[in-house]
Amino acid sequence: MAQAGFGRPVTVGVADGQRGALGFAAEEAGLAGCDLRIVHVYAVPPSPPRSMSAAYGYDIDASFEGSARDVLAAAVDIASAGHADLTIHPVLERGTPSTVLEAMAATSRLLVLGQDEGVPWYARLFRSRVARAMAHRASCPVVVVPDDWRARGATRGVTLLLDSRTVAHGPLRYAFEQAARHSDVLHIIHVQESDDPHDGGIPWHDMHRLIQSWRATYPHVWVETRVVAGAADLATVESFERTGILVLGRPHDDHLAAQLHDSLARAVIVRASCPVAVVPPDHDA
Repeated sequence: MAQAGFGRPVTVGVADGQRGALGFAAEEAGLAGCDLRIVHVYAVPPSPPRSMSAAYGYDIDASFEGSARDVLAAAVDIASAGHADLTIHPVLERGTPSTVLEAMAATSRLLVLGQDEGVPWYARLFRSRVARAMAHRASCPVVVVPDDWRARGATRGVTLLLDSRTVAHGPLRYAFEQAARHSDVLHIIHVQESDDPHDGGIPWHDMHRLIQSWRATYPHVWVETRVVAGAADLATVESFERTGILVLGRPHDDHLAAQLHDSLARAVIVRASCPVAVVPPDHDA
């Protein structure tokens, strides 16, 4: 079966350091047999007139660009460690991170982001403008990775968290691909938001049939399914604590922010301490 994004690189957007994001991106590129593109975006704040800068012998623009090149070079060194056969394309851009990364996502099989400085990794999904913008608009799956992530020594599974309003085709494809690539078990959790059959959501039996069609495509992937209430149940959250990656779908009616603020989803994200992937509905080959 053709893999989504075939021939496209894995792209990772970095600020400074972010070993978790770089390590995750390098591992994914190696497993997929594709190139790795490392992108660093920098901005130059408003500066005094060039004549004043020249008078003091200081080129502000060149200084910021030089620092950005140092950050990018360090990121390449981190990503290449242990991945000597990986082809890496460093990209330095001046501009707005969300604008640059959205353009890069259009030619990527996967976009990986690390945490903002001083912001807990999971909070990026709720407060970081870049991560939230990419989760809304990127044309490929977006993965947010905690800084302390390390390559999995033992399989811990892939967890797909769906609600009744999520367009599930893309997230299911990505979750099955991940489980197959890592030889992991796939845990599919369907959050039943309401018992009202007229609430406009997708009933479980329809979702179950869709899951079964993907199981036929990936017969070697072990799948476990559960249906839970749309509330932050502690036992449910604890069952996700050691998952290898958590996969969320992007709702078709653009209420991603509301979904991510759902009590169960948010509790799982905070507790899991793992990479979190937000997948568009049209993620396909």
